[in-house]
Amino acid sequence: MNQIKPSGSCEKSSKGFTLIELLVVIAIIGVLVGLLLPAVQQAREAARRSSCVNNLKNQALAAHNYADANTFFPSWYVHPQASVTSWKNWHCGSGYYHLLPYMEEQGLRDRMETAMGQSSWNSGANNYLLLAGTRLNIMKCPSDLPNGSSNANRGDANYGFSSGSTTRVGNGLDTAPWACNSINCNGFTHRGRVADNSDANRKKQYLDGFSFEEFTDGLSKTIMASEILTGSGNNADQLYPRNAVKSGSGTVSNRTFISESELDTFGQSLAAGGSWNATGGSWWGWMGHGNSMVNCAAPPNWKYPSGGAGSWGMMMDNGSDGFAPPRSRHPSGVNVAMADGSTSFINDSITLLTWQQLGARNDGAVTTSP
Repeated sequence: MNQIKPSGSCEKSSKGFTLIELLVVIAIIGVLVGLLLPAVQQAREAARRSSCVNNLKNQALAAHNYADANTFFPSWYVHPQASVTSWKNWHCGSGYYHLLPYMEEQGLRDRMETAMGQSSWNSGANNYLLLAGTRLNIMKCPSDLPNGSSNANRGDANYGFSSGSTTRVGNGLDTAPWACNSINCNGFTHRGRVADNSDANRKKQYLDGFSFEEFTDGLSKTIMASEILTGSGNNADQLYPRNAVKSGSGTVSNRTFISESELDTFGQSLAAGGSWNATGGSWWGWMGHGNSMVNCAAPPNWKYPSGGAGSWGMMMDNGSDGFAPPRSRHPSGVNVAMADGSTSFINDSITLLTWQQLGARNDGAVTTSP
């Protein structure tokens, strides 16, 4: 006999997700994460890039405060008041050394000046090389990797003042035709106006950079500074572009505006030969392209290694041509500060001549940054 269930009763039913449904949900979550992750990474890079830009703005402000006090921008070289024959000559500062008092680092500046008076430049209580690599937030771009060296006297130097479109990177007096001096360097900074090496002339004259009047193309149309990548400190790594300074030599026919074909030839020779110097971007307080200076002879993030004659990751040997273009880890370009204190982002695809003209302060081609 069939039993009739009371009308008020019901069966309790429970039903879980099937395997297919779970897989669909997991797939949807994976797609959403895949869509959101690039946006998160882009937001983080935007924040890092903004920090890099702010550093350049503060450096430009310091340079203008220096110019207000001295009537000219800083040079890229410093000699102490010491005998010409002394090893103290190696206590060579940089444009950033001049700016320390205007970047709230007067105490560090005083210590570095004291170190310049020592007979040994890399030892003792005031080790100049150690001080020149002091890690300063204003000199570090968070988009770059930290300096990989275990050597305590190598810091992070992610910025450099521009010497212009010229390939001249040598260290020499105004009388030297191959040097990056006030005659040959057509960019924001130069070695300093020195006609001789006498003690009476050196300390003052090495302070003399370019005055506002010498930027005949306009301050807003001349690059002041840009970005540098720090090396790993290990020459055996051969990591490009991080260990981006290679020793090499050669000459070019047009040292002011090198052509693309000649630039490629030089770049190929650097890529094929020479030895790596992994200390680039180590000392913001030390002179030389690759540490506290860049030039605009080659385009930003050049496809070939930076390089030229020299050692220690710096191109400064007499008579040499060298290429130290700005480099960064930002997608497709580099940040630059113009000589008027404004900042721009320059794409890697900029034409070579336009880039070179932006580096030159007095070539007569009034070029505006993109």
